[in-house]
Amino acid sequence: MQNYLIPSEISWLSFNNCILDEADDVNNSLYERIKFLAIHSSNLDEFFRVKIRKLLIKNSKKNTDLLDQILAEVNLQQNRFGLIWRSSILPELANNNIVYYENQELLEKHLHEIEYYFKSIILSYIQVIYIAVNHPKTYFLNNRSLYFLVKLKDSAGNYNYAYLNIPSDKLDRFKQLQSERDRHYIISIDTIIRNCLSLIFPVGKVVSCNAIKLNRDENYLIEDESSGDLIAKIEQKIEERKRGSSTRFLYDSNMDPETILVCKKAFRLKKEEMIKGGSHHNFYDLFKFPNPVIPNLQGENYPGLKHLPFESSRSVFEIIDKQNQLLHFPYQSYYYVLQFFNQAAINRNVLEIKITLYRISSQSLIANALISAAKNGKKVTVFVEVKARFDEYNNLFWSREMKNAGIKIIQSMPNLKVHAKVAMVTMKDKYGNKKHYSYLSTGNFNESTANIYSDFGFFTSEKKYADDLKKVFTFLKTKKKAEMPKHILAAGFNMKDSLIELINNEIENKKDGKEAYIFLKVNGVDEKDIIDKLIEASNAGVDVIMIVRGICTLLPGISNVSENIEIYRIVDMFLEHSRIYKFANNGDEKIYLSSADMLSRNLNRRIEVAFPLYDQKHMAEINTIIQLQLEDNTKKRIINSEGNNEQDTLNMEEPRRAQTEIYNWIAEAHKE
Repeated sequence: MQNYLIPSEISWLSFNNCILDEADDVNNSLYERIKFLAIHSSNLDEFFRVKIRKLLIKNSKKNTDLLDQILAEVNLQQNRFGLIWRSSILPELANNNIVYYENQELLEKHLHEIEYYFKSIILSYIQVIYIAVNHPKTYFLNNRSLYFLVKLKDSAGNYNYAYLNIPSDKLDRFKQLQSERDRHYIISIDTIIRNCLSLIFPVGKVVSCNAIKLNRDENYLIEDESSGDLIAKIEQKIEERKRGSSTRFLYDSNMDPETILVCKKAFRLKKEEMIKGGSHHNFYDLFKFPNPVIPNLQGENYPGLKHLPFESSRSVFEIIDKQNQLLHFPYQSYYYVLQFFNQAAINRNVLEIKITLYRISSQSLIANALISAAKNGKKVTVFVEVKARFDEYNNLFWSREMKNAGIKIIQSMPNLKVHAKVAMVTMKDKYGNKKHYSYLSTGNFNESTANIYSDFGFFTSEKKYADDLKKVFTFLKTKKKAEMPKHILAAGFNMKDSLIELINNEIENKKDGKEAYIFLKVNGVDEKDIIDKLIEASNAGVDVIMIVRGICTLLPGISNVSENIEIYRIVDMFLEHSRIYKFANNGDEKIYLSSADMLSRNLNRRIEVAFPLYDQKHMAEINTIIQLQLEDNTKKRIINSEGNNEQDTLNMEEPRRAQTEIYNWIAEAHKE
């Protein structure tokens, strides 16, 4: 029997290759393609910060083979990245009168301009460190920072080495220079520094100047979360992360062997950590690549649409009282979520607000609304997950700000992450009785990412949702599970067991000749028990259709294993982030929207919430979205039985693009 699982790292790289597909797609606008290059670079950078260290330290044949496979695929993608940049993006920029200086000769006036900028601005941030080759010691490179390794030759013919920082953390990576007629010029600070090396090294000859960069392991582990001060331990680990073990040393492929050896010794590198790269690194800075002809060359604009029920009243709570409300982000404006908290903060009848925060904006309007609510006399309780990777500092900052405003802050639970995205507002109704308004979402309380992440937001005043959320919030406060939720599925309570039960129900229905199928849309799949149960369903004849954006270790279409399982991947202008669980249930469909992926970490080591939809209107909306995504033949890929991506050629004579069709469908449905 063919193995039905692939390593998660290989699956993730397969997803990242889809990002390059979008960068390579000439049907996308030029700056949309540049954005996808930035996303690919950012993704790959994070991959080496969190995924690789365990393979480097666990010395086994299996790990060595996997590491070789990973590095080979990374090399292929880096070469493809470079080809797209050099052979497609740069020529198209030039065709649109935008010159990006890399290796070409600069105009005379630009030579003067960059020299002035270098002397007056850049030089303020430059630090030069000479490497004592004959007296080796360990030199330190900051994680993810950019450097040049410079080889020098003195008057006696001796070679010396130095490295200097490229201050992209202090200055914009790209600078727009004076235009020449209708021609625009852009240069990187890397190239400016290269052109001004004689001002840094006035004595001797610069033999070579090569870009280098070091990634460090940032996937920290707290050995004992149950004793002592957990927050102090987290803060300590964040500091240690800055000096974590090296995982990838990128160096210019033009670097000569002697200089490579100097780097290996000076920075104490292992052979497997050293990876050839280009003459520039950190292409995620392309997110801010200037567009001097804006709005030309940009992608089509899709502003957030109005949700008409909320437009019909000044009070969101009045509308929620009348009917549950389901919103589709970013197709619809995130303004209504902000309005929900802003109105709660000033409503004299609001008594209490409870919320879980996993990732929020650095300038969070929601956090500010919660602070206002506390200052207005409301009781506010906020669970802040300070273990959210790479957002620890931001979450700790807002924890302190909110605590100082009188908000009760509950921070990180030992051995669990709280990934649920839920809130509840309690107010007095006109009879003086308590009424609860719940908000449940598939996405974070982050108004910045809400503009590019596709998610669902659900508002309800129904008691059954509030009663279940109370149980979750009680657990977060007391760490005791007094009762199981009856309607929502909550990881940490009943989610995994309930999912297995729902799959079992489809298996039994299929055996009994009843209608049975499973649809799952998630960001990742690797949970072994769920995978085994889906394979059991497939072998029972249950059709299983999945849309999985990222990691998917399950291989579909394998005879006698997963032949009834189809898996797709959609990569487009918006990040597919929503999670949907749908079960036929013999014609009485069950649909859940969720914060949880089918990953081991989500189902076994996190608090998550999946909430059912009961309104036929909302269920129909979800089914429409599912259908539009399955009919996509432009941005949807088929994951084949080897884990590779194939273009879906369904009805290619009629191009279908789910995200634009969803936007147009919502726009038509919400016409004033």
